[in-house]
Amino acid sequence: MSSVQRRKSALIFALAASLLAALAAIIIPTVITGAEISPEYYILCLAIIGCVLLVLGGYVWDRSLMERIRTITRHPEAHIPSTDHDEIHDEVIGLARKIERMAQSLQKLEASYRAVVEDQSDLICRYTADGHLTFVNGAYARFFGLKRLELLGHRCLLVTAGLIKPSPAPIPEAAIFELTSTDANQTGVIHSWTHRAIKDSSGEVVEYQAVGHDVTARKGAEFALLAAKEAAESADRAKTEFLAIVSHEIRTPINGVIGFAKLLRDTTLTAEQRSYVDMITSSGHTLETLISDILDLSKIEAGKIEIEHAPFALNDCIEEIGALFGARAHEAGLTITTSIAPGVPQLVNSDHNRLRQILSNLVGNAIKFTEKGGITISVSATPLEVLNGGFNRAVRLQFIVRDTGIGIPADKINQLFRPFSQVDTSAKRRRGGTGLGLIIAKRLCERMGGEISVESRMNEGSVFSFNILADYEIGHSSSPFETAPSRQAPINR
Repeated sequence: MSSVQRRKSALIFALAASLLAALAAIIIPTVITGAEISPEYYILCLAIIGCVLLVLGGYVWDRSLMERIRTITRHPEAHIPSTDHDEIHDEVIGLARKIERMAQSLQKLEASYRAVVEDQSDLICRYTADGHLTFVNGAYARFFGLKRLELLGHRCLLVTAGLIKPSPAPIPEAAIFELTSTDANQTGVIHSWTHRAIKDSSGEVVEYQAVGHDVTARKGAEFALLAAKEAAESADRAKTEFLAIVSHEIRTPINGVIGFAKLLRDTTLTAEQRSYVDMITSSGHTLETLISDILDLSKIEAGKIEIEHAPFALNDCIEEIGALFGARAHEAGLTITTSIAPGVPQLVNSDHNRLRQILSNLVGNAIKFTEKGGITISVSATPLEVLNGGFNRAVRLQFIVRDTGIGIPADKINQLFRPFSQVDTSAKRRRGGTGLGLIIAKRLCERMGGEISVESRMNEGSVFSFNILADYEIGHSSSPFETAPSRQAPINR
């Protein structure tokens, strides 16, 4: 018997002896004095006797139970029924098989994970909070030309490069870096590193992982693209400067040719000589227009053309266009009419010269390709939001140039707004032109916050529509109300 059991037995017997002593202390005085015993004494004595029996019975039960346990421990097979033994054996075998299958699954998963990591061309590593490596993949080891065991325990590349500082500042849980490093062949390689923290189930950071992706080729392409862009911009600037210088130098002799042709026309000439002088003057004006268009287009493409924002009378601008082309249209047997819808502001803030240039290109083309009928210029307006705290209001101005000319083939419309594009490219075409007017008009519309479009059918005419953004000062100009319907009949389609 162990010392613990002996102490336990001594305490139980002491408790039983104490109860018996208490019973004797109650019964003996009553017996000696011969006093009459009341029922309460019997009840108390029976209770004490019951307690003694319970204590002794518990002691006997405890001793028998301990002895049974020791016997089972020494000989378990002799005390387990065969049926229970078989069931327990089957349960243990089933549990062992489940554990074995789970272990095999974990092994396969680990092998798959390792295969994925090893097949990666990216550099993958894990390191502790103090920056020491705990894992590297094959690509990482090959990059440095070392074995994995030689790298484990060393500082991570991000730490040695100073991108990750373990102390005193805490390491960020997620970050992206770009680092140029030298591989085992002393070749510079640019990697894009993705760094993140690895946490356990409780959310505590266990270690850190970094993945480096080789972006050397991409960076080289970006540098080449940037160099090509800078070269193109430099070439574009050189082209613009060249055109500006050449146009200025060419304009001087052209002005001389046109001027002397006018002086020569005022002298006494034969009819044949006068026709020659007219051809010289016409050719000089054509060349002057070509140079101006090329210079304007080069400025627009280079983004060096400025759009003014100043007030002007829109009605006067439309009348100027009508007067400018009136004589030319009259000589061709055509009419020019203008239509300004109610509600169009009288004074607007925009670029008067650029608007006139757009209209001149469109009206000039309309006259060139119209043999009978006429040209109509329509203007309408759509009010927009209030600006400058209620002092100004934005407005979108819509312009329509409609002609009754020969029209444009459907397969040629997409070529209209391209530089040097001609609808009629045959050697015998009757109508001249540089093919720059429409592309200049399109670019100017875009710079002024609008767009341009065209609708046309052969032998019925063309409709060029464009719009620009402008504004006007409230109270100093007619407010644009809802645009009234056009008074011109549309072309039959």
